[in-house]
Amino acid sequence: MQVYPNQLAKHLQGPLQAIYLVFGDDDFLRLRALGEIRQRAQQLGFDERQQFNQQQDFSWSDLTASSQNLSLFSSLKIIELEMPTAAPGNDGSKALQAWVENDLPDTLLLIHGPKLKADQQKAKWFKSLTSKGVFIPVYTPDRTQLPGHINQLAHGYQLRLDNEAIVLLTDWFEGNLLALDQALHKLSLHYPATGSALTEITSQHVRDNAELQSRFDIFSLQDPLLNGQFAVFVNRLQRLLETDAEPAIIHWLLQRECNQRHQAYLLIQAGKPLGTALQKQGIWKSQHGAYGRIVQQWNFALHEQLIDLLWRAELAIKRDSGESLATLFCHIGLLLSGQTPHTLNQLHSSSAMQTESW
Repeated sequence: MQVYPNQLAKHLQGPLQAIYLVFGDDDFLRLRALGEIRQRAQQLGFDERQQFNQQQDFSWSDLTASSQNLSLFSSLKIIELEMPTAAPGNDGSKALQAWVENDLPDTLLLIHGPKLKADQQKAKWFKSLTSKGVFIPVYTPDRTQLPGHINQLAHGYQLRLDNEAIVLLTDWFEGNLLALDQALHKLSLHYPATGSALTEITSQHVRDNAELQSRFDIFSLQDPLLNGQFAVFVNRLQRLLETDAEPAIIHWLLQRECNQRHQAYLLIQAGKPLGTALQKQGIWKSQHGAYGRIVQQWNFALHEQLIDLLWRAELAIKRDSGESLATLFCHIGLLLSGQTPHTLNQLHSSSAMQTESW
């Protein structure tokens, strides 16, 4: 069975299925879908939750054993498995198919990860899971689909947007539903609804509310990264963290920068012209010069370093790994701005980087 994110709330009003698979390229929609499923499961008595991540120290036998360990406090359990590459391998494929065959009525299996390729959706493990469960594809809506998503999110905050407001938000937040959701949340706080009636929001309301926010918003980090101004990046990052900016949005921006550069680099390596490669990544023409210089210096080793740092930052956000998020963001910014580790050492000893206050 396949259910799209905008259908999930209605689906969850019915009986809960034993298996849910949430895969896609939009982190906001993925986390939102996972949250809705967890909330519904808790309402139905699933009080215990166990999480796994398919990393190097992961064993498929641990997943199998988790379904057999009974809790003293709850007979209903949620078992979550994050698959960062959506590739279980032979052992994983067998374990997942065996899970389906065992038919565990008191256990909810919740699997999530990145966008699945066509061949992955044809794999035995995926077909086996979806034969008894629900697949929820979470893809970032394109510009033609975004107005519908904006309306849906706005109604959740008891807001009714006019057409100009929707166009404005589409221009500002295309490709970033997480920032869009936060903008709508702030609008709802500034213009609260009265009773059950929706608050009417115009484009002027949107502009006025944006002006009330700190000028050190999330997108202020992008320019210093493009221009190699690491000290400016650190200063703005510090201001964002001091004003309780959402770390997940900062992580999203840094991850997007990494992904855009790497994908453009791969296209160029495959023989595509620079302008075409950058255009395919949604990079504005006015920024082609800066990105062109950056991509020429890109390489696989740099990409691997960034992926490792981004993964550690994600663990710090989601699981409180103990690493300093501010320091991780600084190291990521250092690499994205094209600086050397010596630059970071200089800033550590100066007033420009006061991480102890973050």
